[in-house]
Amino acid sequence: MGRTLTQLTARTCQALGPLAGEWDQLARDAESPFLTSAWLRSWWSAFGSGEPLWLVLCDAAGSLHAGVLLSRSHGRLAAAANVHSGDWDAVSRDDAARAQLWDALAALGARRVHLQAMPLAGTRAARDELQRAGYRVQEVPGPFCPWLALPPSFDELLAGASSGLRQQLRRRRRGLEQAGELAFRQVRGGPTLDADLETFLALEASGWKGRSGTAILSRPATTWLYRQFAAAASQEGWLRLGILELDGRAIAASYDCAFDDSAYMLKTTFSEAHARLSPGLVLLSEVLRSLIDEGARSYDFLGDPDTYKTRWTAERHPRAQIFAYRGSARGGYVYRRSVRPRLKAVQNQLRARRRS
Repeated sequence: MGRTLTQLTARTCQALGPLAGEWDQLARDAESPFLTSAWLRSWWSAFGSGEPLWLVLCDAAGSLHAGVLLSRSHGRLAAAANVHSGDWDAVSRDDAARAQLWDALAALGARRVHLQAMPLAGTRAARDELQRAGYRVQEVPGPFCPWLALPPSFDELLAGASSGLRQQLRRRRRGLEQAGELAFRQVRGGPTLDADLETFLALEASGWKGRSGTAILSRPATTWLYRQFAAAASQEGWLRLGILELDGRAIAASYDCAFDDSAYMLKTTFSEAHARLSPGLVLLSEVLRSLIDEGARSYDFLGDPDTYKTRWTAERHPRAQIFAYRGSARGGYVYRRSVRPRLKAVQNQLRARRRS
Protein backbone atom coordinates (compact mmCIF):
# COMPACT_ATOMS: atom_id res chain seq x y z
CA MET A 1 0.00 0.00 0.00
CA GLY A 2 1.43 3.39 -0.99
CA ARG A 3 2.28 5.98 1.61
CA THR A 4 2.05 9.74 1.28
CA LEU A 5 4.11 12.29 3.20
CA THR A 6 2.40 15.47 4.39
CA GLN A 7 3.95 18.56 5.97
CA LEU A 8 1.85 20.35 8.59
CA THR A 9 3.04 23.64 10.04
CA ALA A 10 0.52 24.66 12.71
CA ARG A 11 1.92 25.52 16.14
CA THR A 12 -0.37 23.18 18.07
CA CYS A 13 -1.31 19.55 17.84
CA GLN A 14 -4.59 20.65 16.26
CA ALA A 15 -2.63 20.34 13.02
CA LEU A 16 -2.87 16.57 13.44
CA GLY A 17 -6.66 16.64 13.50
CA PRO A 18 -8.03 13.10 13.48
CA LEU A 19 -4.46 11.73 13.40
CA ALA A 20 -3.81 12.85 17.00
CA GLY A 21 -5.28 9.67 18.46
CA GLU A 22 -3.20 7.47 16.17
CA TRP A 23 -0.10 9.55 16.97
CA ASP A 24 -0.60 9.01 20.70
CA GLN A 25 -1.13 5.28 20.21
CA LEU A 26 2.20 5.07 18.41
CA ALA A 27 3.77 7.01 21.31
CA ARG A 28 2.34 4.39 23.68
CA ASP A 29 3.79 1.65 21.51
CA ALA A 30 7.16 3.41 21.84
CA GLU A 31 6.59 3.59 25.62
CA SER A 32 7.45 7.29 25.81
CA PRO A 33 5.26 10.09 27.21
CA PHE A 34 7.67 12.56 25.59
CA LEU A 35 6.41 11.56 22.15
CA THR A 36 2.75 12.17 22.97
CA SER A 37 0.83 15.15 21.67
CA ALA A 38 0.35 16.28 25.30
CA TRP A 39 4.09 16.63 25.90
CA LEU A 40 4.87 18.04 22.45
CA ARG A 41 2.08 20.60 22.78
CA SER A 42 3.38 21.68 26.21
CA TRP A 43 7.00 21.74 25.04
CA TRP A 44 6.33 23.75 21.88
CA SER A 45 4.25 26.35 23.72
CA ALA A 46 7.21 26.85 26.09
CA PHE A 47 10.30 26.49 23.90
CA GLY A 48 9.21 26.23 20.27
CA SER A 49 10.98 28.59 17.86
CA GLY A 50 11.03 28.95 14.12
CA GLU A 51 8.37 27.11 12.12
CA PRO A 52 6.90 23.91 13.60
CA LEU A 53 7.08 21.12 11.07
CA TRP A 54 4.96 18.01 11.56
CA LEU A 55 6.02 15.36 9.06
CA VAL A 56 3.32 12.69 8.84
CA LEU A 57 3.41 9.57 6.71
CA CYS A 58 -0.03 8.11 5.93
CA ASP A 59 -1.33 5.29 3.78
CA ALA A 60 -3.96 5.64 1.06
CA ALA A 61 -6.73 5.28 3.63
CA GLY A 62 -5.34 8.22 5.65
CA SER A 63 -4.07 6.09 8.53
CA LEU A 64 -0.86 7.26 10.24
CA HIS A 65 2.24 5.12 9.76
CA ALA A 66 4.94 7.49 11.06
CA GLY A 67 5.38 11.07 12.21
CA VAL A 68 7.82 13.51 13.78
CA LEU A 69 7.79 17.10 15.05
CA LEU A 70 10.70 19.40 14.11
CA SER A 71 11.59 23.06 14.20
CA ARG A 72 12.56 24.63 10.86
CA SER A 73 14.46 27.93 10.71
CA HIS A 74 17.01 29.51 8.32
CA GLY A 75 17.92 26.29 6.53
CA ARG A 76 18.12 24.30 9.75
CA LEU A 77 16.01 21.44 11.03
CA ALA A 78 16.05 20.59 14.73
CA ALA A 79 14.27 18.17 17.01
CA ALA A 80 11.43 19.66 19.02
CA ALA A 81 13.42 18.85 22.14
CA ASN A 82 15.91 20.22 24.66
CA VAL A 83 17.38 19.28 28.04
CA HIS A 84 13.88 18.86 29.48
CA SER A 85 12.92 16.20 26.93
CA GLY A 86 13.39 12.70 28.26
CA ASP A 87 13.09 11.34 24.73
CA TRP A 88 12.63 12.60 21.21
CA ASP A 89 12.13 10.43 18.16
CA ALA A 90 9.77 9.60 15.35
CA VAL A 91 6.64 7.63 16.13
CA SER A 92 6.16 4.78 13.69
CA ARG A 93 4.32 1.53 13.09
CA ASP A 94 7.38 -0.33 11.81
CA ASP A 95 11.00 0.02 10.73
CA ALA A 96 10.08 0.52 7.08
CA ALA A 97 7.85 3.50 7.88
CA ARG A 98 10.54 4.95 10.14
CA ALA A 99 13.18 4.68 7.42
CA GLN A 100 10.86 6.28 4.86
CA LEU A 101 10.18 9.17 7.24
CA TRP A 102 13.89 9.84 7.84
CA ASP A 103 14.48 9.62 4.09
CA ALA A 104 11.80 12.28 3.59
CA LEU A 105 13.39 14.47 6.27
CA ALA A 106 16.78 14.21 4.55
CA ALA A 107 15.15 15.09 1.22
CA LEU A 108 13.97 18.43 2.62
CA GLY A 109 17.51 19.66 1.96
CA ALA A 110 18.24 21.52 5.19
CA ARG A 111 21.89 22.56 5.46
CA ARG A 112 22.04 21.59 9.11
CA VAL A 113 20.11 18.99 11.10
CA HIS A 114 20.26 18.60 14.87
CA LEU A 115 18.40 15.70 16.48
CA GLN A 116 18.73 15.30 20.24
CA ALA A 117 17.41 13.21 23.13
CA MET A 118 17.11 10.20 20.82
CA PRO A 119 17.18 6.71 22.33
CA LEU A 120 20.55 5.34 21.25
CA ALA A 121 18.96 2.25 19.74
CA GLY A 122 16.86 4.41 17.43
CA THR A 123 19.55 6.65 15.93
CA ARG A 124 20.78 4.23 13.28
CA ALA A 125 17.92 4.70 10.81
CA ALA A 126 18.10 8.49 10.99
CA ARG A 127 21.90 8.47 10.66
CA ASP A 128 21.83 6.09 7.69
CA GLU A 129 19.25 8.07 5.73
CA LEU A 130 21.04 11.37 6.34
CA GLN A 131 24.33 9.88 5.18
CA ARG A 132 22.70 8.47 2.04
CA ALA A 133 21.44 11.97 1.27
CA GLY A 134 25.00 13.31 1.36
CA TYR A 135 25.17 14.67 4.90
CA ARG A 136 28.31 14.51 7.02
CA VAL A 137 26.99 13.05 10.25
CA GLN A 138 28.35 12.99 13.77
CA GLU A 139 26.61 11.04 16.53
CA VAL A 140 27.30 12.10 20.12
CA PRO A 141 26.22 9.60 22.81
CA GLY A 142 24.73 10.79 26.09
CA PRO A 143 23.25 11.23 28.56
CA PHE A 144 23.54 7.71 29.92
CA CYS A 145 20.30 7.56 31.87
CA PRO A 146 20.04 5.11 34.79
CA TRP A 147 17.13 2.70 34.33
CA LEU A 148 15.63 0.38 36.93
CA ALA A 149 13.56 -2.75 36.30
CA LEU A 150 10.88 -2.92 38.99
CA PRO A 151 10.05 -6.31 40.55
CA PRO A 152 6.55 -7.30 41.69
CA SER A 153 7.12 -6.08 45.27
CA PHE A 154 9.07 -3.38 47.05
CA ASP A 155 10.56 -6.02 49.38
CA GLU A 156 12.09 -7.73 46.34
CA LEU A 157 13.53 -4.41 45.19
CA LEU A 158 15.19 -3.85 48.56
CA ALA A 159 16.46 -7.43 48.64
CA GLY A 160 18.32 -6.76 45.40
CA ALA A 161 19.82 -3.48 46.66
CA SER A 162 23.16 -3.22 48.44
CA SER A 163 23.26 -3.75 52.19
CA GLY A 164 24.66 -0.23 52.55
CA LEU A 165 21.64 1.28 50.79
CA ARG A 166 19.21 -0.78 52.89
CA GLN A 167 20.92 0.23 56.11
CA GLN A 168 21.06 3.91 55.21
CA LEU A 169 17.42 3.91 54.22
CA ARG A 170 16.41 2.40 57.56
CA ARG A 171 18.54 4.88 59.51
CA ARG A 172 17.33 7.92 57.58
CA ARG A 173 13.69 6.93 57.88
CA ARG A 174 14.10 6.34 61.60
CA GLY A 175 15.82 9.70 61.98
CA LEU A 176 13.00 11.51 60.17
CA GLU A 177 10.35 9.71 62.22
CA GLN A 178 12.13 10.77 65.39
CA ALA A 179 12.23 14.38 64.16
CA GLY A 180 8.44 14.61 63.73
CA GLU A 181 5.39 13.12 62.05
CA LEU A 182 6.51 11.73 58.71
CA ALA A 183 4.01 11.26 55.88
CA PHE A 184 4.16 10.55 52.15
CA ARG A 185 1.37 11.37 49.76
CA GLN A 186 1.01 11.09 46.03
CA VAL A 187 -0.96 13.62 44.00
CA ARG A 188 -2.37 12.70 40.60
CA GLY A 189 -4.91 15.48 40.22
CA GLY A 190 -7.88 16.79 42.11
CA PRO A 191 -8.58 20.08 43.90
CA THR A 192 -5.17 20.29 45.61
CA LEU A 193 -3.10 19.81 42.45
CA ASP A 194 -2.35 23.49 41.80
CA ALA A 195 -1.34 24.14 45.41
CA ASP A 196 0.75 20.97 45.60
CA LEU A 197 2.50 21.78 42.34
CA GLU A 198 3.36 25.25 43.67
CA THR A 199 4.72 23.61 46.84
CA PHE A 200 6.96 21.42 44.70
CA LEU A 201 8.15 24.35 42.58
CA ALA A 202 8.88 26.53 45.61
CA LEU A 203 10.81 23.73 47.33
CA GLU A 204 12.91 23.10 44.21
CA ALA A 205 13.73 26.81 43.91
CA SER A 206 14.65 27.12 47.60
CA GLY A 207 17.99 25.32 47.31
CA TRP A 208 21.05 25.27 45.10
CA LYS A 209 19.00 25.09 41.91
CA GLY A 210 17.41 28.42 42.74
CA ARG A 211 20.76 29.96 43.59
CA SER A 212 22.35 28.70 40.36
CA GLY A 213 19.41 29.73 38.19
CA THR A 214 18.56 26.17 37.11
CA ALA A 215 15.30 25.72 39.05
CA ILE A 216 12.05 25.40 37.14
CA LEU A 217 10.94 28.79 38.48
CA SER A 218 14.17 30.43 37.28
CA ARG A 219 12.89 30.73 33.70
CA PRO A 220 9.34 31.55 32.57
CA ALA A 221 9.52 29.08 29.68
CA THR A 222 10.54 26.21 31.96
CA THR A 223 7.85 27.11 34.47
CA TRP A 224 5.26 27.14 31.69
CA LEU A 225 6.35 23.73 30.41
CA TYR A 226 6.04 21.94 33.73
CA ARG A 227 2.79 23.63 34.70
CA GLN A 228 1.23 22.90 31.32
CA PHE A 229 2.37 19.28 31.25
CA ALA A 230 1.22 18.72 34.84
CA ALA A 231 -2.28 19.79 33.82
CA ALA A 232 -2.26 17.63 30.67
CA ALA A 233 -0.69 14.61 32.40
CA SER A 234 -3.19 14.87 35.25
CA GLN A 235 -6.07 14.72 32.78
CA GLU A 236 -4.52 11.65 31.14
CA GLY A 237 -3.86 9.96 34.49
CA TRP A 238 -0.07 10.04 34.08
CA LEU A 239 0.98 12.59 36.70
CA ARG A 240 2.60 11.36 39.90
CA LEU A 241 3.54 14.23 42.22
CA GLY A 242 5.17 12.71 45.31
CA ILE A 243 5.44 14.80 48.47
CA LEU A 244 7.24 13.80 51.68
CA GLU A 245 6.11 15.86 54.67
CA LEU A 246 7.46 16.32 58.17
CA ASP A 247 4.90 17.72 60.58
CA GLY A 248 2.79 18.77 57.60
CA ARG A 249 5.60 20.62 55.82
CA ALA A 250 7.09 19.40 52.51
CA ILE A 251 10.74 18.40 52.90
CA ALA A 252 11.12 16.48 49.62
CA ALA A 253 9.09 16.19 46.44
CA SER A 254 9.23 14.60 43.00
CA TYR A 255 7.50 15.19 39.67
CA ASP A 256 7.08 11.84 37.92
CA CYS A 257 5.15 10.49 34.98
CA ALA A 258 3.60 7.00 34.94
CA PHE A 259 2.99 5.95 31.35
CA ASP A 260 1.43 2.53 30.79
CA ASP A 261 3.69 0.21 32.80
CA SER A 262 6.75 2.52 32.79
CA ALA A 263 7.54 5.53 34.98
CA TYR A 264 9.87 8.49 34.53
CA MET A 265 11.55 10.91 36.95
CA LEU A 266 11.19 14.38 35.48
CA LYS A 267 12.30 16.36 38.54
CA THR A 268 13.08 15.78 42.20
CA THR A 269 14.09 18.04 45.09
CA PHE A 270 14.51 18.18 48.87
CA SER A 271 14.86 20.67 51.70
CA GLU A 272 18.52 21.50 52.26
CA ALA A 273 17.72 22.28 55.90
CA HIS A 274 17.00 18.55 56.34
CA ALA A 275 19.83 17.29 54.15
CA ARG A 276 21.57 15.41 56.97
CA LEU A 277 18.49 13.17 57.25
CA SER A 278 18.46 12.36 53.49
CA PRO A 279 14.79 13.14 52.82
CA GLY A 280 15.43 12.66 49.10
CA LEU A 281 16.41 9.04 49.68
CA VAL A 282 13.33 8.33 51.78
CA LEU A 283 11.13 10.08 49.23
CA LEU A 284 12.55 8.03 46.36
CA SER A 285 11.91 4.80 48.23
CA GLU A 286 8.28 5.81 48.74
CA VAL A 287 7.91 6.79 45.09
CA LEU A 288 9.27 3.42 43.98
CA ARG A 289 7.06 1.58 46.47
CA SER A 290 3.92 3.33 45.21
CA LEU A 291 4.83 2.73 41.56
CA ILE A 292 5.43 -0.97 42.20
CA ASP A 293 2.10 -1.20 44.03
CA GLU A 294 0.28 0.17 40.98
CA GLY A 295 2.02 -2.29 38.65
CA ALA A 296 4.85 -0.27 37.07
CA ARG A 297 7.59 -2.46 35.64
CA SER A 298 10.37 0.07 35.12
CA TYR A 299 11.61 3.44 36.33
CA ASP A 300 13.70 5.68 34.10
CA PHE A 301 15.69 8.18 36.16
CA LEU A 302 16.49 10.20 33.02
CA GLY A 303 19.41 12.64 32.89
CA ASP A 304 22.95 11.94 33.97
CA PRO A 305 24.04 8.96 36.11
CA ASP A 306 24.16 10.80 39.44
CA THR A 307 25.11 8.82 42.53
CA TYR A 308 21.65 8.99 44.11
CA LYS A 309 20.35 7.21 41.00
CA THR A 310 23.12 4.70 40.33
CA ARG A 311 23.00 3.29 43.85
CA TRP A 312 19.66 1.75 42.82
CA THR A 313 20.72 0.34 39.45
CA ALA A 314 23.72 -0.25 37.17
CA GLU A 315 21.64 -0.42 33.98
CA ARG A 316 21.64 2.49 31.52
CA HIS A 317 19.27 3.53 28.76
CA PRO A 318 21.43 6.01 26.85
CA ARG A 319 20.26 8.79 24.58
CA ALA A 320 22.25 10.47 21.82
CA GLN A 321 22.44 13.52 19.57
CA ILE A 322 22.90 13.62 15.82
CA PHE A 323 24.56 16.58 14.07
CA ALA A 324 24.36 16.54 10.27
CA TYR A 325 25.76 19.03 7.74
CA ARG A 326 25.64 19.41 3.98
CA GLY A 327 26.54 21.98 1.35
CA SER A 328 27.77 25.31 2.71
CA ALA A 329 27.27 24.12 6.29
CA ARG A 330 29.87 21.34 6.09
CA GLY A 331 32.35 23.56 7.89
CA GLY A 332 30.22 22.96 10.97
CA TYR A 333 31.04 19.26 10.76
CA VAL A 334 34.77 19.99 10.71
CA TYR A 335 34.41 22.36 13.65
CA ARG A 336 32.39 19.91 15.75
CA ARG A 337 34.48 16.89 14.79
CA SER A 338 37.99 18.37 15.08
CA VAL A 339 38.24 21.99 16.19
CA ARG A 340 35.75 21.95 19.07
CA PRO A 341 37.36 18.97 20.89
CA ARG A 342 40.76 20.67 20.67
CA LEU A 343 39.40 23.94 22.05
CA LYS A 344 37.76 22.07 24.93
CA ALA A 345 41.02 20.25 25.67
CA VAL A 346 42.87 23.59 25.84
CA GLN A 347 40.17 25.04 28.12
CA ASN A 348 40.43 22.03 30.42
CA GLN A 349 44.22 22.41 30.58
CA LEU A 350 43.88 26.10 31.49
CA ARG A 351 41.36 25.30 34.21
CA ALA A 352 43.68 22.60 35.61
CA ARG A 353 46.58 25.06 35.72
CA ARG A 354 44.49 27.65 37.55
CA ARG A 355 43.47 25.08 40.14
CA SER A 356 47.06 23.88 40.70
